[in-house]
Amino acid sequence: VVGMHFLTSAFSLPYLGLRTSERKRVGGDEGEAPAVYKEDLGTVEGTLGEFRGLGALLGGVGTASIAWSFLGRPEFGPFHERYASLVDLLSIDRVGSSFVVDLIIFGLFQGWLVDDDLRRRGVDLEGGEMALLRGLGKFVPFFGLAAYLTFRPELPSRSEASASVEE
Repeated sequence: VVGMHFLTSAFSLPYLGLRTSERKRVGGDEGEAPAVYKEDLGTVEGTLGEFRGLGALLGGVGTASIAWSFLGRPEFGPFHERYASLVDLLSIDRVGSSFVVDLIIFGLFQGWLVDDDLRRRGVDLEGGEMALLRGLGKFVPFFGLAAYLTFRPELPSRSEASASVEE
């Protein structure tokens, strides 16, 4: 999910291939039990991927980029001239236009990733849990995902899960 903010499939495809596999409950049903626990994550994955400030940091990078597009480099002319230059560049540059295609693909793919991440965190999607955050994360490209990364629920811990089973 985090790699989508870096706008390249080089981050997303390895994430999908290497992430922790989902497991069903011991009894075989898919009940309410979470599929992934904090203890299932590696050190880097657990520290960086679960860092609450990451969404705010990435949202800040996006905001700074948008501000820079309007305010930065005035020596290259007013915004409309720089925008026309960007459109010309994207019409002839395959690498630049591939990033635009990546943005569109990830904008569409983002909805699936948010639902998948919520399921892995043990959230009941059919019950309407976290509907507002889910909607923001799924349907608002980039900034919705930044909000989702900031406010999503924590992964459950095995010790918390075993304590609730014992009660």
